[in-house]
Amino acid sequence: MFWRVIGGFITLWMAGAMVGAQEVRVTAPPTDPETLLKAVEGNQKQIEEGRKNYIFHRRDEEQDTDESGNVKKTTVSEYEVFFMGHREIERLLVKDGKPLSDSEKKKQDDEVAKQEKRARERMRKEEAGEQDKDEINLAKFLADDRFYNLRRETFRGREVYAFDFAPRPDFKPHNLSEKVLESLGGTLWIDEDAKQAVRLEAHLLDGFKVGGGIVGSVKKGGNVVFEQEKVNGEVWLPSYGEVHLDYRIVFSRKVTNVVVKYSDYRKFKVESKITGFEEVKPEI
Repeated sequence: MFWRVIGGFITLWMAGAMVGAQEVRVTAPPTDPETLLKAVEGNQKQIEEGRKNYIFHRRDEEQDTDESGNVKKTTVSEYEVFFMGHREIERLLVKDGKPLSDSEKKKQDDEVAKQEKRARERMRKEEAGEQDKDEINLAKFLADDRFYNLRRETFRGREVYAFDFAPRPDFKPHNLSEKVLESLGGTLWIDEDAKQAVRLEAHLLDGFKVGGGIVGSVKKGGNVVFEQEKVNGEVWLPSYGEVHLDYRIVFSRKVTNVVVKYSDYRKFKVESKITGFEEVKPEI
C-alpha cells in the first residue's frame, strides 16, 4: 500500500532509525533542538535492547474516500508485531474480522521470514557503517531541516520538550526519502527524562512526485501523527498513529485515512522465530 510506504518514510526514524551514534549525555537543559536530538540518538541502542523482548498487537483501520470525503471502502487488519533493531516485523492475524486460513497462515510464515532476513541484513550493513539511502535517519533530518521554537510543555502528565521543524530553503533532494523531508514540516515532542520521542505531528507542506511522476505523486496537505509510550515502566514502544494522504498511483487517485492502534504489550523470549515464543510475565 502506497500510504504505508510514505507513512513509513515519515515515521521510521522516530521509531528508531537513528542508529550508529556515539552516546551523547545531556545533564543540563538543552539550549537547541539539535543537541536534544543527538541525546535521543545516544539513547537508541538502549531502547532497542529493551524492546526486542516485547511482542504486541497492532490494528490498522484504513478508509478510502472520494474527493468529497465520503467513505468508499474500509479495511481493518490486525497484526502481531515485534522489533528487530528499529524495524517492526509484522504477522497478519485477522483481516476484516476474519482469521486467516491455513494456507494464508503459511504465507505469513514465509513473509515473516523474509522480513526478518531483510532486517538482519540492514542491521549488518548499519553496524558496518553503511546507511540506507531510502531511510530517513537523524543525519538526514539534521542536514535537511531547520529547527526552532524549543519550549517546555506537558504531554500526558510527563514533562516534555517540544520544537518545530521545516525544510531548509536551500535543500536539494536526491532520492525519495529526501523528497519526503523536503516537503515536510511539523512538531516533535521529546520526553525530558527519557530523551525519547513521544509524539510527532508532520504535515506535507508541498506535494512531490515518485518516479518522475510516472509511478505516482502525493498531494500537498497530507499529515502523519505518531506516538510512543512507556510500557511496564521500562521500555518505549509505539502506541498510536495516523496517516492522511491524497495520492496517485499511475492513473488511479486515492484519498486514504488510516488509524493505527497498538495494544497488548507482552514480554517474550525468542525460541527460533515468531512462530514460536514463550510469554514472560512482567516482574512485579
